[in-house]
Amino acid sequence: MAKVLIVGCGDIGLGLVEVLIAEGHEVSGIKRAPLAKDVPGLKLILADITVEDELNKLPSDFDQVFFILTPGAREEQSYRHIYLQGINNILAYFADAEREPHCLFVSSTSVYGQNAGEWVDEDSATDPSSQTAKVLLQAEKNILKAGASNTIVRFSGIYGPGREGMIKRVQSAVPVQYDPPYYTNRIHRDDCVGVLAYLFAMRLKGAALENTYLASDVDPAPLGDIVDYLAEKLNCPIPPPKSELEQTLSQNKRCSNKRLNDLGYSFRFLSYRDGYRLLLH
Repeated sequence: MAKVLIVGCGDIGLGLVEVLIAEGHEVSGIKRAPLAKDVPGLKLILADITVEDELNKLPSDFDQVFFILTPGAREEQSYRHIYLQGINNILAYFADAEREPHCLFVSSTSVYGQNAGEWVDEDSATDPSSQTAKVLLQAEKNILKAGASNTIVRFSGIYGPGREGMIKRVQSAVPVQYDPPYYTNRIHRDDCVGVLAYLFAMRLKGAALENTYLASDVDPAPLGDIVDYLAEKLNCPIPPPKSELEQTLSQNKRCSNKRLNDLGYSFRFLSYRDGYRLLLH
């Protein structure tokens, strides 16, 4: 049994909590506000990680810390507040603890700057264009600087229950870039939880983890293919194409999950067809 701290008890964090408690681990979670409903077995600590003094209520003997954070807004200052100030407060707290835990930070494939449909993996250059992605990249560096064995997991676009934006876009006939193809990458919410639990289990078994893992399903697909599929399943018209002036190349890349596959993780939802089929039932 390990003693685990989940920093950020949103949907994915709470999903991981349930898995780890079921496996017999002692799990604590840190959150600014109470949960909507109690989670049996979870020791909830109410604290704001961006306020250094509030961390004094934390135990200091965790084996593992997961950072699964969500900023208050998609803008640079919110990202800096939680991903830099908040995480740095936690790292500083455990640097003085009786034992430093292993840290795993959930990042994003937005840290890649490639935009011509290239394949990217963990060794590809990271040169993001957006300020928020630059903050995430700095947070990654801070995590690895704090511990040479710490781990970064870069999730691609997360979808699943409660994350049905693509379905709504198709139903609303939002224009889509069909040509040139605009590649997109995604991972089902359940696979997000599964990847984190799997990496933790492998570390407990003594596996030497890499510092970085890219977590995305096996089917990077053009956006046009996805909306065509959804329109058929939803029995609604195919969205119109974007005009040339509306087209964009931002984030147009294909993400490889080979490193995770080589480690032995099996995706529950291999492609958008698998995940959206379940959502549409």
